[in-house]
Amino acid sequence: MAALLPAAAVAADLAGKPKVWFVSGPGRSGKTTLLRYVMEVMAENGGVALAAALDPQNRSLATWFQDVMQPDTNDGVQTARWLSDYLDYLMAQKASAILDFGGGDTALAKMVHEVPDLCAVMTAAGVAPVACYMIGPRVEDLASLDALEQAGFQPPATMIVLNEGRVDSSLSRDEAFARVFRHSVFKQALGRGALALWMPRLEPEVAADIEGRRLTFGQARDGQVPPDAKFAPIGGFKRSMVRRWLEAMEHEFGPVASWMP
Repeated sequence: MAALLPAAAVAADLAGKPKVWFVSGPGRSGKTTLLRYVMEVMAENGGVALAAALDPQNRSLATWFQDVMQPDTNDGVQTARWLSDYLDYLMAQKASAILDFGGGDTALAKMVHEVPDLCAVMTAAGVAPVACYMIGPRVEDLASLDALEQAGFQPPATMIVLNEGRVDSSLSRDEAFARVFRHSVFKQALGRGALALWMPRLEPEVAADIEGRRLTFGQARDGQVPPDAKFAPIGGFKRSMVRRWLEAMEHEFGPVASWMP
C-alpha cells in the first residue's frame, strides 16, 4: 500500500488560495472525526473557513461547531438550489468553506449535473475545490466517489481517506482494504490523480471518551477540560494515545497541508 500514499511533490499546491472542501462519506465512516480534526488544525494555524452541514440524514457537524450553516430541508432538489446559492456567495467573497455531505447525498450530484464544469467555474473565480471521500473497508463506501467522478466532478485536489479505525483487529489494514484497492472505481480515481491517505486508528474507547466529554483533540492530548466542566481530564494513558494519534495524523496529511483551509 505504501506506493499508493502520495509524496508531497505529487499534491497540488493550494497555499494562499481560498478552498472549498466537499466532504462525502457514509455513516460511521469516520467523517465527523476527520472534520473535527481538520477544523481544529485550521483554528490552530489561524485559518478561517465557513462550514455547512448538508447531510440529509445526520448533520452532526452542527453539534460540534457554532455558526454551521444548514439548508432548512432534506430534499435533494431544494438542497441543490441552496448549495448553488452558497457556492455563488463563497466565490464572490473568495471565502474558504467546509461542506459536509452524507453518503446518501444527492444535492451535489444534482449540482454537478446542472453545472458539469463546476470545478472550472470555481477555479476561474479564484476558489479551489477540494474533494474528500471518507471510506472504510467496504466497497459500498466507494459509491459517492463513483457517482461524482462519473458525473465529472474531478477536482485536481481530490483525496480518498482510508479509515484504519474501521479495520477489524484480526486483519491488517492492507488485508481489510484489499477489495477496495482492487476495485476499478478506486484505481481509476488514483489513475487520474486522486491521492489516497490513511486516517490512523484511534482506539474506540478513547474516541468515545473524547466525544462523550465534548473535548477537542487538543484538550484531550493536553489534559484540559472546558472552563465550566464538572469532570476531570481524561487519563494519562489515553492522553498519550491521543498525542500519538495526532502526530500520526499530521504525518499522514502532511502531503496535503496546503489543502487545509
